Amino acid sequence: MKNFIKIISLVVVLVFSTTACEEADNVIDQVTDDVTSGAVLRTISLISNELPIGDDTASFSVEIEEQDELEGGLMESVDVYLKFADGSSDDGDSSAAITDEVFIKNIPASDFTTGPFNLPRTTYTITIAEMLAATNLTGDAIFGGDTFTTRLSLNLTDGRVFSVVNAGGIITGGFFNSPFQYITPVVCPVGEEEFLGDYTIVNNTPGVLGFNVFEEGGTMTLYIPEDATSVERAFDYVYLPDAGVGQGPVPFLMNYICDTVVIPANQGSGLQCSSGLTIGPSPNGDLGTYTTGDDSVVILRFTDNSDSDCGEGPLDVVATLTKQ
Repeated sequence: MKNFIKIISLVVVLVFSTTACEEADNVIDQVTDDVTSGAVLRTISLISNELPIGDDTASFSVEIEEQDELEGGLMESVDVYLKFADGSSDDGDSSAAITDEVFIKNIPASDFTTGPFNLPRTTYTITIAEMLAATNLTGDAIFGGDTFTTRLSLNLTDGRVFSVVNAGGIITGGFFNSPFQYITPVVCPVGEEEFLGDYTIVNNTPGVLGFNVFEEGGTMTLYIPEDATSVERAFDYVYLPDAGVGQGPVPFLMNYICDTVVIPANQGSGLQCSSGLTIGPSPNGDLGTYTTGDDSVVILRFTDNSDSDCGEGPLDVVATLTKQ
């Protein structure tokens, strides 16, 4: 009976959410109605955002566009900051690394050029050599799973500053696509033909409410997401199919990092009781696995119900993908 009540709650919330989406204004209407002034750095193109081990030419590079109420007239400059995080403590000696955020440079408004919509644009690039120097690292001290985070801070002529700390979700995603920061992983190269196509999935452990997260024995078609790095893969699936709620498919995202499979946080499932049922990294830090050069089997380890919705805590889930 307890599980039945929770399933009914999922159905009710799903129907309400669908109706609300149909009746609500679109994103741009919400912004213009609720915000009198502000500024964003919109991502036009993420040119390069991965650091393959051994590639001395690797870099992070992004084209951005500044938008404000005066069509760029309020921009004074953009500050760039960098932060290193060791995600592979057993590989590479990064003990001497600077892990606090460090200032890299100031980009004045004069370095921007006028884009096709009469708004200022520029391309910013930082090489792996520059990243290593800024964080006091050498090339042999980094390994797959380590990350460099580039944060942009927009300074306006009236003294206001905009960055990730004061940008809401309506700005960082969606139409504006202005995250203000970018996480660049250190990776082992994955072939562009690898981990693609049809895989059979088996649930090794159940998810929330005792249901399987995936269709047992179902076929999942792996693909490279739009604007992805070379190590990112995804497949579309129906979450908790045995619950019989009837919701549509959502993407499941994965990163293939040097024989481990890293699951990004805050992946929506399409269902909720209150806060929303989400997918994320394994709660105990364990990672899934694969074998470099062999895309036949992939082990997934992740958290189901990361935010403890539906009266249950996070669950450590394991599933196996086998190539057909």
